[in-house]
Amino acid sequence: MTIVTQENDLINFDAIKCISAYAAHIGDEDGREVEVYTLLAFDFNTSVSSDDELDDENENAAILLGVFLSEEECNNVISKLISKINTGAKVFIVPQPSTPESSDNK
Repeated sequence: MTIVTQENDLINFDAIKCISAYAAHIGDEDGREVEVYTLLAFDFNTSVSSDDELDDENENAAILLGVFLSEEECNNVISKLISKINTGAKVFIVPQPSTPESSDNK
């Protein structure tokens, strides 16, 4: 299977050791800190622990598949990816995140 990231990079699923979600804090355009959820892949050359924290070495080796505005949105993408793996799909396209306005209307 090929995974197409939000940045339209093509990733060979067979070369991935682990895919994990991580919460991160970033600054928005108004200087406020915002929590986002990242979906990261690690190849077989990366040592991945079960810790929730990424060390500098693993953070630099991570392949960013997507960034989402809520944990629910990130978990939904993970569920869709698992479904595609189970059905033997050839391609999975990581969806773009919802906009803040559409998140507020849920």
